Amino acid sequence: MKKANLLVFVLLAVAGSPVSAAQDGGLVSKIDPIFQSPDDTKAPGYAVAIVENGKVVFQKGYGLASLEYEVPFTPETAFNTASLSKQFTGLAISLLVQDGKVDLDQDIRTYVPAVPAFGKEKITVRQLLHHTSGIRDCYDVLGTAGWRWNDTFTYDDCMQVAISLKAPAFAPGTRYSYSNTEYVLLQAIVAAVTGKSFPAWATENVFKPIGMNSTFFVDDRTRIVMNPAAPYSRKEDGFHKDIQQNSGVYMLSTLRDLSKWAIHFNERLAAKDPVYTRMVEPGRLGDGKEVPYGFGLMLGQDRGQDMVFHTGAWGGYRANIRNYPGLRLSIIALSNTGDNDMNGKKVPQVAALFLKESTEPAGKAGTIKDAPTVKADPAVLKRYAGTYRWNEDAITIALADGRLMVQYLGEDAVPAEAKSDSEFWVPAFRTPISFAKEQGDNAYSLTFRSVKGEKVATFLPNRLDAYSGAYYSEELTTAYKVDAKDGKLRIHHFRRGDWELLPHPAYQDRFTSEMGVVQFVRNGSGSVTALELSGLRFARNL
Repeated sequence: MKKANLLVFVLLAVAGSPVSAAQDGGLVSKIDPIFQSPDDTKAPGYAVAIVENGKVVFQKGYGLASLEYEVPFTPETAFNTASLSKQFTGLAISLLVQDGKVDLDQDIRTYVPAVPAFGKEKITVRQLLHHTSGIRDCYDVLGTAGWRWNDTFTYDDCMQVAISLKAPAFAPGTRYSYSNTEYVLLQAIVAAVTGKSFPAWATENVFKPIGMNSTFFVDDRTRIVMNPAAPYSRKEDGFHKDIQQNSGVYMLSTLRDLSKWAIHFNERLAAKDPVYTRMVEPGRLGDGKEVPYGFGLMLGQDRGQDMVFHTGAWGGYRANIRNYPGLRLSIIALSNTGDNDMNGKKVPQVAALFLKESTEPAGKAGTIKDAPTVKADPAVLKRYAGTYRWNEDAITIALADGRLMVQYLGEDAVPAEAKSDSEFWVPAFRTPISFAKEQGDNAYSLTFRSVKGEKVATFLPNRLDAYSGAYYSEELTTAYKVDAKDGKLRIHHFRRGDWELLPHPAYQDRFTSEMGVVQFVRNGSGSVTALELSGLRFARNL
């Protein structure tokens, strides 16, 4: 039976009283334009909730949970939350720390001895939580070994990566690098110290006490799930069914349950419960540098407000929870449409309805933003143009119609407003960018989001055939072939297919592709002897 596509949910606050129509109506007029689509009656979409001061003040669905059966969303529609679920793994560890059953600074091999010893330095539970262990991401490794994204990834597959690799990507505690494998290992630690499977323990000790009775970790993708949101992706001829699989051990939840979680989380933070305050403490590297990641939670600021959040993306699913503890405000958004704009654009637009620009802290950024726009010296602007190596990425600066254009690698160029000859405001990024003269005739640097980048010669390979050859990894028992033809460089895997390699402008011998970043390695005489894909080395068969 066909139902209305825009369903204003019947929602109950924790105390059981319905949200008033006046509250809901005011938000509907502001939030509808962000998520509403002309084809909501025949398209997948979104489920959105706002929690404020311990109550659900908005809850609504846009589009369909199932295209095949024309089923709209309800507060009980089940979504794969992907990496949003990491905060519940983090909570599980924090509960066990509080009970004295897990030591954050203990070697993880104490709990999971199957993990190999990587030299003299131990990997600690704390490093897993903050993504500083150096253990490689299992999905990157499996993809590099030839797996496709529509293959079935399981918990055991990720564990096999953790116990099989010969070395970490970097020395433990020296870098931050997001890795799903680390959170699979944390689940293994919970199982080891409790004697129960992680999904079973989490249901009894994490979800039930909060009243999240429709939330659970799934370790069997063939399990029947009631009221699911089916995943979709948009193609040229319309929507297609997307993948639904384990992706390790993933969590299914509903808008109603995640609203309960947001209320509970903010209440426990306000009460300074050590289990929860521990979760929002940033990590630190061995040199003392802070890592903006807690126990399965990203830490940041938005317009002067502390923000605790996490996103999730897998196949056709997207998920997002943003908490602003100082405002007792949470924004929850779930999607089954594979929309990459939801986390990056739509949720921030909702947040902007509640956070005023006036709450942005005073300081250099605010001063630059509010300064009058000036006409910069064209000769100076011309000197800034070029490629900058920034944060392991590239920023290209160009001059167009008398103003600077700023471009991330692979994204559209956006204009910058000149506030002086060296300082600019980038409206699209809501942040300043500044330039400085370094030693040397044409040596300049830029500072963007507090990170300095150096101007480098743009990488333009002379001979693509210098990279041609067969490359093999004994560690993964996997081979790739690289060919140069018709002015293009391509990489081939018998299972993953062919992908064009495009020169990375900021790094010599580095190329980008939809398969990933490929870095070619040369020996002392300048010959290419290997390539690295996802940080794993493949030797060239000369």
